[in-house]
Amino acid sequence: MDETDGIGAEAMAKPVVYDYLDFRVFLRDLFDHCKRNSKHFSYRYFARKAGFAGPNFLKLVTDGQRNLTHTSVRKIAKGFKLKKQESEFFEHLVFMNQARSHEEKNHYYRKMLAVKEYLQNHRIDKAKYEYFSKWYYPAIREVIAFRKSGSTPERIAHQLTPRISVKEAEKALAMLLELGLIRQDAQGNWTQVDKVITTGAEVRSQAVGSYHKEMLSLAAESIDRHPSEERDITALTISVKRDTLIKIRDRIASLRRELLEMAVEDEDSDCVYQVNMQVFPLARTKEGD
Repeated sequence: MDETDGIGAEAMAKPVVYDYLDFRVFLRDLFDHCKRNSKHFSYRYFARKAGFAGPNFLKLVTDGQRNLTHTSVRKIAKGFKLKKQESEFFEHLVFMNQARSHEEKNHYYRKMLAVKEYLQNHRIDKAKYEYFSKWYYPAIREVIAFRKSGSTPERIAHQLTPRISVKEAEKALAMLLELGLIRQDAQGNWTQVDKVITTGAEVRSQAVGSYHKEMLSLAAESIDRHPSEERDITALTISVKRDTLIKIRDRIASLRRELLEMAVEDEDSDCVYQVNMQVFPLARTKEGD
């Protein structure tokens, strides 16, 4: 063991970048690992090794006080002796975490999902992410709930509005089966499995964000697609205090629970509806808020 280096020390398992969804936590764990295994390792030592002028640059990054650029990402990868693919994944992870828009986050998260080493340990996360990536995946699961027999990909594709292709329906059924959300009996009939989808915070944030954006888009399209008696789209603009906003959100949460209870009790369902409820700011009363 070369105590003057510390990077190659293996007294304890070295953190692997593919296990992380937060690059700052990864850097913190990797720094602690190196420090435990080398008495010479410090922020100043690492800065010199990676080529940073400031001795505490890495600490500022792990503490959330500094973001990384393409140049600093490469320097950190060099300082910690990350391999080429590890460096590329680390870069995707950094810019996924630092992204400001949902589209940008999705861009880098999909790059992460394309890395074989990450996918080997997070295959189910990818499946869960994909579940929310298409509006018709949850919809098909609900169609199966009231059409327990004869739910072929062809019938499902024809039944959804807007329609999807048979190939898309086949892929959706395979995804739902992989996640254990549906099952097929010996006669080929599909049934729902009562199972809750759970993911890590970052994956869930990405997946659900995409899902909501798709559903909001469908809601806008439904104004022209469906007659008014088949939909209910209303809105109001109000001025309230912060405490009242909290009460409004609580009432909406209570209503969601009531609607779910009504749906569970409805044994003879014959249609699938999407219920969207949104509350978002249009203006601030105080400058700087």
